[in-house]
Amino acid sequence: MDVGSLLLFVALLVLCGLYVARPLLAGAEEDTDPHLANLHAEHRRVLDALLELDADWEMGKVPEEIYHPQRQKLLAEGAAALRALEKADVDLPAAPNDERDELEAMIAAYKKKGSQKGARQKGARRKP
Repeated sequence: MDVGSLLLFVALLVLCGLYVARPLLAGAEEDTDPHLANLHAEHRRVLDALLELDADWEMGKVPEEIYHPQRQKLLAEGAAALRALEKADVDLPAAPNDERDELEAMIAAYKKKGSQKGARQKGARRKP
């Protein structure tokens, strides 16, 4: 094997290694609380289980005496996970919404202008 082929092989090997290790090198995209991530995962797990149970029920794979208690149990678990998520989200500091507030003000001004213009047009139609 000549030197050029060896260098090409090493370069490809390094590129493949970097591609595979990229998630480890980049770290977490978002610094989230592990407890919050666990709550989200639990909520997703319960929703997936509910969807699967309902699909199995519709196909006739699950008898009625198992379906209803299992569904009630999953609904209770999902509600508990959702309550915990809402409680955890309340404890987090709110992000500033300066751009959203500005957009809301622009929309309100547009609607106010439109309602005034509409009132003038209605008044002009009634005069004749």
